[in-house]
Amino acid sequence: MIEGIPLPSREGPFEAGFWDALDRGGLAHQHCDACGAWHFPPRWRCHCGGELAYRTVSGKARLWSWTVVHPPVLPAFAPYAPYPVAIAELDEAPGLRMAGPLVEAPGDPLNHVDPARLQVGMPLQATIVLLAEGVPWPAWKI
Repeated sequence: MIEGIPLPSREGPFEAGFWDALDRGGLAHQHCDACGAWHFPPRWRCHCGGELAYRTVSGKARLWSWTVVHPPVLPAFAPYAPYPVAIAELDEAPGLRMAGPLVEAPGDPLNHVDPARLQVGMPLQATIVLLAEGVPWPAWKI
């Protein structure tokens, strides 16, 4: 957990399925049965007009891109800078990408993974970490 981290809201009108899955230690994203599109962040309707329902995903992903965050950063992140942040593309949802920290094990600090080890396309696995008490979030395990 990171002291003083700004936290995402759990109160949006379409996010309940996302947060419920995180609370259970997994990932779920909106899927449109009409056109097959996956969506993140959550929205009220698919671009095709179809209804969206949450589906559990495996959390298996590939490293699509990454960046290294350098100061200045928000005060809560300053002790960790510089640190890498991943853009992960989920295996079963091509085009659905999520940003998040890279870890080797839950509990690793943000700056634990050496960016020299990263390669576009390398496999990742979502692991759920706590941003703060009661606020789970996906990190990407290398």
